[in-house]
Amino acid sequence: MTKYETFFLDVSSKICPMTTVYVRARLDIMTSGQKIKVIVKGDEPRKNVTASVLALGHKIIENLPHQEDTDLYCLLILKA
Repeated sequence: MTKYETFFLDVSSKICPMTTVYVRARLDIMTSGQKIKVIVKGDEPRKNVTASVLALGHKIIENLPHQEDTDLYCLLILKA
C-alpha cells in the first residue's frame, strides 16, 4: 500500500449497520493520507457511512450519485 493509492470498496449488497462495519474495517488498515472510494446503495447507508466516517475524524471528499444507477452513491474518503 502506498500513500497515494485509492482503494475501492463496494458495500452496495450490504445493509446497515454492516455497511459502516465494512468501511470502518477497511479504514482501520489504511494509513493516513490514503483514499478509498466506497459504493453504497440507498440514502440510509449513504447517510450512516458518511456520519460514521466523519465521527472517526476522516474527510469525505466526494459524496455523489453513482453515474450508472440512481440508487447507488459513490463516497470518496480521505483517511485522517
